[in-house]
Amino acid sequence: MSLNPEHLLTFTRVAALGSLSAAATELNLTQPAVSAQMKLLTQAVGEPLLTRHRHGVTLTPAGAGLLPHARTLTRSLHAAQDYLNELRGLDSGTLNVAASSTIAAAILPGVLAAFHAAHPRVTIQVRQGNTREVLAALQAAQAEVALIEGPPGAPGPDWTVTPFGEDELILVAPPGTPAGTPPDLSRLPLIWRERGSGTREVAEAALARAGLNPPTLLELPGTEAVKEAVIQGLGAAFLPELRVRRELRAGLLVRLPLTLPGLRRPLTRVTPHPDGQSRAARAFLTLLEQRH
Repeated sequence: MSLNPEHLLTFTRVAALGSLSAAATELNLTQPAVSAQMKLLTQAVGEPLLTRHRHGVTLTPAGAGLLPHARTLTRSLHAAQDYLNELRGLDSGTLNVAASSTIAAAILPGVLAAFHAAHPRVTIQVRQGNTREVLAALQAAQAEVALIEGPPGAPGPDWTVTPFGEDELILVAPPGTPAGTPPDLSRLPLIWRERGSGTREVAEAALARAGLNPPTLLELPGTEAVKEAVIQGLGAAFLPELRVRRELRAGLLVRLPLTLPGLRRPLTRVTPHPDGQSRAARAFLTLLEQRH
């Protein structure tokens, strides 16, 4: 039995969402229709592809092996659709961008405003997360541009990695903290972002190179939560300078003097190979380069 391309496209959404019902909702299908497609795809492959459990579905080894090929088909179909949009002069289409929190808050809004002014009929979809989550969205073809702080680690084989700016991590403390004396980092309790955060990885690496291992006071998800905890007097934290400028000017945070190499990090864009970029993505990247 030959493979049905539509079944492979549905399979990528089931795998990404971990649920037949969630995939059905996203694809505007009924759950029985999605189940029937997965049954036919399983028959065509000749091996079980999904294991059902009370929380949804997970991939079998055969399903995990099929998934990269199904994702390639999805990207090719999107590329064909983007080509049609290009022929229409970018009067329609979708721009899918994933960005880590600092870029999403401090840089992305201005670039997207300029993009929307130039291409008002293009739908813009933005995913925000930590560096690990953003790169996972790119890998799963849920975004065609990923913007992260720091390098991407081991990039995918068909990814293009390009720095487009720079950010610095600084050590901030609650208002009223004396700002003239450098802190003892070996004893200073710190508030951290969650693991997987580029901010945390860069700061921890800089501390490790200096032989420092300060105690952890608290871990919180997201920069805003960490920032608010510092403002409320819970402790100090390493935060991106781009994200705390207003609070420093308003006196809500205090910047502590610090001599610690390795706290500057590139702002990086990660994209599939240029041949696979949509015209909307290329237009967005051109604006990003012009503004930063």
